[in-house]
Order: sequence, then C-alpha cells, then structure tokens
Amino acid sequence: MMSAGRGFDQYSGSSPYHLHGQQVLVYQVVVVVVVVVVVVVVVVVVVVVVVVVVVVVVVVVVVVVVVVVVVVVVVVVVD
Repeated sequence: MMSAGRGFDQYSGSSPYHLHGQQVLVYQVVVVVVVVVVVVVVVVVVVVVVVVVVVVVVVVVVVVVVVVVVVVVVVVVVD
C-alpha cells in the first residue's frame, strides 16, 4: 500500500483543501464585500480631504481679502 501525500485523503481520493462550490461563492462574496468597503472608505477619505482643502483655501482667501481691505482703509483714513 502506498502512503498518501500530505493533504490527500487516501480513502476518498480528494484533498481536504479543495473548496466546494458553495465555499467558493462565500469567499467570492466576502472578497467583493471587502473590496467594496475599502473603495467606499477611500472615496469618503478623498472627499473629506478635498472638502477640508477647499475650506482652508476659502478661509485663507477671506483672511487675505479682509487684511487688504483693512490696510486700504487705514491708508486712506491716515492720508
């Protein structure tokens, strides 16, 4: 009698590592769900970063405009 190789069931003739159709489907669904969650998280992070950058730019522009207006008013009033 020959000894069976590792991972091989000599009685049934099948490998215990073989996945059945339903197991493959479950793994595919899990992979798809994980990929979708990762994509959604990345998109949300990118959107949040873009919004924060836009808000910072708007605040900087407003501050610069206010400073320029104050300087102009001071120069006009002093003269």
